[in-house]
Amino acid sequence: MIKCFHSHMRHKMEDSNVQGYCMYENDHRKLDKVAFDGLSKRNQQTVWSEKELVYILGKEFYDYYIRIGVLVEEVDVDNGDAHDDPTSEQHEREVRFCHKIFCEWYAAHYLAEHAARKPDKLSEVHRHMVPKDLQYCYRFACGLNPDAAGSIIEYVKGTKGGDKFAILCILEQGRRGEDILETVESLCSRLIEFTKDDNKLLQRSTIQLLETASSHKVSKANLCYTFTV
Repeated sequence: MIKCFHSHMRHKMEDSNVQGYCMYENDHRKLDKVAFDGLSKRNQQTVWSEKELVYILGKEFYDYYIRIGVLVEEVDVDNGDAHDDPTSEQHEREVRFCHKIFCEWYAAHYLAEHAARKPDKLSEVHRHMVPKDLQYCYRFACGLNPDAAGSIIEYVKGTKGGDKFAILCILEQGRRGEDILETVESLCSRLIEFTKDDNKLLQRSTIQLLETASSHKVSKANLCYTFTV
């Protein structure tokens, strides 16, 4: 979807500007960190001031992401008279991602890079993050960097209710067979619950996990399937 935003902009711009804008499309590390830092706070930050983001990202980068629609400006009328001209400097512009899933997508890039470089430091960096509340961020990260997915999945498994969510993360790796067998064995060594309260994606993922375990003849003494209605 994000590629469509960039592609649409390329079709509208002059050829002379394409190269510079391609750089903004491919190198968004500063935006990744902004998104991750916001989501990792005790009280998630999903809105920033225009001045703050321009300072961090640079004016041209900021303007580009506003133009393609990934970032959206809103006027905070509470900082001035609501009857004034909304373009007045009295009104402070607030900026957010067009949807939270976009924020999680960019944060996932930072998470994947960090997990690859410092896998033993995940618990320190994510101490205020609840994986199941930011499931797209963690799942995206596992898909973006399969080599870092192992440490992310281990971290997720250690969180409250993390076993089921870890199943979703495993399937994002895009790997099969021996690459994920160790993680599958670890999950299948615990109680696996299959309940009507699970959403359809989780139910399908659980079934796929069990199919993978079966095809590789994973057999654990304490493997248990619980069906509740």
